[in-house]
Amino acid sequence: MKPRQDWGAAVRVQFTAALQGAKNMSSFSRKLICKISCVLLLMACLSRATDYDGSPTIGPANGWLVIDGGGLPVEVRKVFVELAGGRDANIVLIPTAQRDEQIDGNLQSFEKGFGIAHVTLLHTRDRVRANSEGFVEPLRHASGVWLDGGRQWRLADAYLGTAVEREIKALLTRGGVVGGSSAGATIQGSYLVRGASGTPGNPDGDNRIMMARGHETGFGLLVNSAIDQHINARGREADLDQVIRRYPKLLGIGIDQGAAIVVHGDSFKVVGGAQVAIHDGGQHEGASYYFLSSGQTYNLRTRAVELPTTSESTPRNVPTSTAASRVNTAEDSRYPLILKVTAARRFVGQSGTKTSGAGLLTSKADSKSTPQDIIIECDTGIYSRAGYNIYPARIDHPHQLKIVVRELGSDKMDEFTCKY
Repeated sequence: MKPRQDWGAAVRVQFTAALQGAKNMSSFSRKLICKISCVLLLMACLSRATDYDGSPTIGPANGWLVIDGGGLPVEVRKVFVELAGGRDANIVLIPTAQRDEQIDGNLQSFEKGFGIAHVTLLHTRDRVRANSEGFVEPLRHASGVWLDGGRQWRLADAYLGTAVEREIKALLTRGGVVGGSSAGATIQGSYLVRGASGTPGNPDGDNRIMMARGHETGFGLLVNSAIDQHINARGREADLDQVIRRYPKLLGIGIDQGAAIVVHGDSFKVVGGAQVAIHDGGQHEGASYYFLSSGQTYNLRTRAVELPTTSESTPRNVPTSTAASRVNTAEDSRYPLILKVTAARRFVGQSGTKTSGAGLLTSKADSKSTPQDIIIECDTGIYSRAGYNIYPARIDHPHQLKIVVRELGSDKMDEFTCKY
């Protein structure tokens, strides 16, 4: 095989020479060159990741990625264990995204939660140790690696460009599986979102920052991608837009808490009971993203939904005005009110996704009546985005509404309770 050119090193050499020759330039010129070199270095890092297994596919040609948006549904854990070779497979658990005090007991919890008998915990914050032959030896005998949640910048700081990253990619090349949840999902992309590192005042870092200078490169296990997680529970559906505007060749993948994608070759499949948002730079029914539901398959090369094609732009479980119009005339009389959601924060409770927020309650019969401003707690996921925030409603009990909501990935309408 032809040796791979180290594009990152080549660019560094070229721009080091350029910067040395710019000592006599103006301050503006030097700053401009610095900015250009940073962009090119980032591009070099992204392109360097594209051929780690020597295959033409976008995802791993021989191995698999299990990229979980948080919550770790049973189905996701089951898929990971099966792809790794069953409960007797050799698995390496990497909990480095967590704070040190959170790691104790992690191994036992993982073994119990995944039902795996042979798990080796691999953790360090010392890059010299991460680059040592002895430290990475367990990875060479594993068929699966799991990257735990926490903060993705900790994984990048410890392992990016070390023997650990190299051996994880070697595992994929020989047909293994790499899985990760939350931070362990985001690090698998080539562009690292929410990578702001910790400070004395905020040891975990500010993960509201989507593009953090100095922490923009992931492991690149799924090339040309930026991966976000917990998007339903934390209201992050549109957060990848700014990344795709800056880097339009990237594919933005926002994964719900409760969903995952399983990647192999040039496609991935959605598993779990929630959804995945696709940000491809286009417009979809007036939005900059659209959702895939469980069972759907996406072609990474053509950037199109493969199966089933009829549901490509199925909205969330939000009764848009279009969805509301599907309530027939007989049913319409049961819902004399309209709830217009003005603010919504979704979270996952014991019985599923819930929402707290605010809205305006109005009468269908009297459009001139003054809307009632209410605070709501609903037992399903609802949304406040304009055009997707209108819900047929009725009074069920004092301070309690029934609203009509479309179920995830279907046209079926159902009632849910909102207290106010």
